[in-house]
Amino acid sequence: MFSFPIPTSPERQAIARMLLHILAAFGIVVAVIDFANGNPLAAGSSALIALSIFIALYLAHRNSLPALPLQFIVWLLLCMFIFGTTTQMPQHPEKVVWATAFPFAFFYLAGLQAGAWLTAFSLLLTLATYLAYLWSGTALQMTNYGFTQTFGALILCSVFAYLYEKIRTQQEAKLQRSAQCDPLTGLLNRRGFEAVACSALRQAAYSSHPCAVVLLDLDDFKKVNDTQGHESGDLLLKEVSDLLRAQTRSSDIIARWGGEEFLLLLQTDREGALQLSEKIRAAIAAHPFSSGPRTASIGVTLHAGNETIEETIRRADLSMYQAKTDGKNKVVCLTS
Repeated sequence: MFSFPIPTSPERQAIARMLLHILAAFGIVVAVIDFANGNPLAAGSSALIALSIFIALYLAHRNSLPALPLQFIVWLLLCMFIFGTTTQMPQHPEKVVWATAFPFAFFYLAGLQAGAWLTAFSLLLTLATYLAYLWSGTALQMTNYGFTQTFGALILCSVFAYLYEKIRTQQEAKLQRSAQCDPLTGLLNRRGFEAVACSALRQAAYSSHPCAVVLLDLDDFKKVNDTQGHESGDLLLKEVSDLLRAQTRSSDIIARWGGEEFLLLLQTDREGALQLSEKIRAAIAAHPFSSGPRTASIGVTLHAGNETIEETIRRADLSMYQAKTDGKNKVVCLTS
């Protein structure tokens, strides 16, 4: 079966659960109405869909699943659309009107890419079904004018759904970036570093690459704020951030850890981490900062495979304080 890259998030899961409950209740009501109107095929299909939903909800509750299989829900919606379009158009064209609600569900549950494919398929299927019935000579209750109005409404709803999901996705990405980045320096903050570092460490462990953590603290930073003002201190932090970007590789992870501290995660061994740290220390000592000459104390340590990133950072913190104790403007490396 073709698999769509469907994103998963708590918000989508909450909408999916609500949608399942609504679809199940709606399926029962439609099944009763269809059966009463002498349409056992439609009634049986609606009842089967409702039963499938109840089974999915029961299994999720029984197994305490934190996430529902969104692929199942999307395929269920697609099957409902296909059934409602292909079987109900000749004698019950009013049911095709429900198709206008499907693009919104496709885009929100399946995401922008998969939602676009599903919606395009639904539009083509609706048009092809109507033309097939028309050319085969099947008696249709829907006139050409009625179909044009319905199909136009379906296209309009699809465009609205696409634009809404595109704008919502962009705003969601912007909010996520702002939540994970330091507004002053543009570097990752603690939350952003933790999210990126976990993925980087897993990848490094899979490829058997060593990782090093470097904690940098600007020496006597408080004097800059006290004597030159906080604006000078902020400008100094920006200058140090730019310097760190220039001295590191694009694959290195840099974060403002708090105050005047910066944290780096490097995919390198002990010797490589020490060389880069010494290079950064020398660059800071030689750089013509707007607030005057500056130095930094740097702590270095390697990440051990049997420890958490928090434990590694604590050891880097101890290394940095050892550099402070030894007279500042130094690089100290402590091993596990």
